[in-house]
Amino acid sequence: MKNGTPEAILVRFVHFPVETLGPGRRVGVWLQGCSIRCEGCVSPENQPFDAACSVPVDELAGRILACRCGRVTISGGEPFDQAEALAALLQGIEQVPDILVYSGYAKEKILREHPGIATRIAALVDGPFRFGLPTEAVWKGSENQTLTVFRDEFAERYAAWVVERKGRLQLAREGGEIRLLGIPRQEDMPALLARLAKLNESGVMEDEDQDL
Repeated sequence: MKNGTPEAILVRFVHFPVETLGPGRRVGVWLQGCSIRCEGCVSPENQPFDAACSVPVDELAGRILACRCGRVTISGGEPFDQAEALAALLQGIEQVPDILVYSGYAKEKILREHPGIATRIAALVDGPFRFGLPTEAVWKGSENQTLTVFRDEFAERYAAWVVERKGRLQLAREGGEIRLLGIPRQEDMPALLARLAKLNESGVMEDEDQDL
């Protein structure tokens, strides 16, 4: 830690472009480590706090900025389980205007414990994933989750996105690992995860970045 600022952050992977986690083409950042551990999580491999996933914050910020994209989605894992490192990352990419963060914590808790977050991001999706509360909304995994837009200039963009329905998912290869990008229907998750496991076992994708 330098001058009270974390020098490292746990990150699973970064991918560009992502078109299934927020409006428009975006840089997707998946942080590693989650203490909430929702039942039925679509990304259980992102839950352990794995020191092998540690990278310098400035290196991650540089990789994001190198994509030259004005839209970023940060997910996990749980971003606010690394709150100080997350704040340092947001400072490092402060020139990105549209940053969307996903969290399993309630918005009230986030804003109470991290009151400056609303000035650093464009939007927040909050709330734990609840298996048994299905939704057709493209932007969330269970009906209890909510979206808050903090920047008025993006209100129209996000309003159009939240009325979209599930249907499109992406597959992408990052670091030798084939990943599912997007939020599937709850009833589709077992079959999708089984297919994903087979793809990773074979290591074969038709394209390096494809729709599912």
